[in-house]
Amino acid sequence: MTTTRIAVIGDIHHGQDTQTKRGSMALPLLERFVAEINAAGVDAVIDLGDRISDEDPERDRLLQSDVAMCFATVAVAHHHLSGNHDVACLTLADNEAIFDLPSQSRTLIIGDLRCVFWQPDVRLTRARGLHLSDGDLDGLADLLGQDERPTLLVSHVPLSGHAQTGNYYFEANPGHATYAEIAEIRKVIADAPCPVVALAGHVHWNTLTTVDGTPHITLQSLTETFISGEPAESFGVLEVEDDELRWRVLGREPVSVALPWRKAKSRWRAPLPTFTALEAT
Repeated sequence: MTTTRIAVIGDIHHGQDTQTKRGSMALPLLERFVAEINAAGVDAVIDLGDRISDEDPERDRLLQSDVAMCFATVAVAHHHLSGNHDVACLTLADNEAIFDLPSQSRTLIIGDLRCVFWQPDVRLTRARGLHLSDGDLDGLADLLGQDERPTLLVSHVPLSGHAQTGNYYFEANPGHATYAEIAEIRKVIADAPCPVVALAGHVHWNTLTTVDGTPHITLQSLTETFISGEPAESFGVLEVEDDELRWRVLGREPVSVALPWRKAKSRWRAPLPTFTALEAT
């Protein structure tokens, strides 16, 4: 029986201290993460994006280069998505060039684990919120539809539409926590032939939400302080062994959970209409 082990980090936010993010501590914390992961031994590392807190194009290139040099010391393959801060002043192509690694949507096999990395449009402004671009939804359907094997779906932005009650950033701004097209995204995931576990960052807290039979996990930011008062120092270790997925978050806000790693799709019945509508039938 083999075990696939993946280390996960996200929302590093290297740069200036902003709001509750302690960006000035990002590089030392990232260096510690790399040292711990290199010593522990994993099959790969996944970066969920938002590596920097954006300022301007010139400064952002320097910040991304700092992070890239740190990731270059990782002893195993590392895989990246880009978040809204990564593309605020730079393009996706800029990020790929700095890391010399892909950041676009793709399918990878890590150990024995099928992973779909979905990189839709992550541009975010206070006025615009988050919206998919043409082709993003079809791209997700195509990636998920290629295989019936259980799949880890990785994105920067969460795809559950879970409530943001109590979230420092998003309780009053839920339209910035996920996509306006969340209903359509949920349908694509529900209709896919493969069982899915979804993993994301962006919202700066640890959550587990099940929607339409699909577990959705979010990982706390490396440098976020709004819950514990100090940088969370969070990173995750995901292990899949036979029919079980184990998720453990280390740092100031630890989490440990085991989930079924289902080999066949679980399909929930459609929710009831309102009780008033039922009574009228």
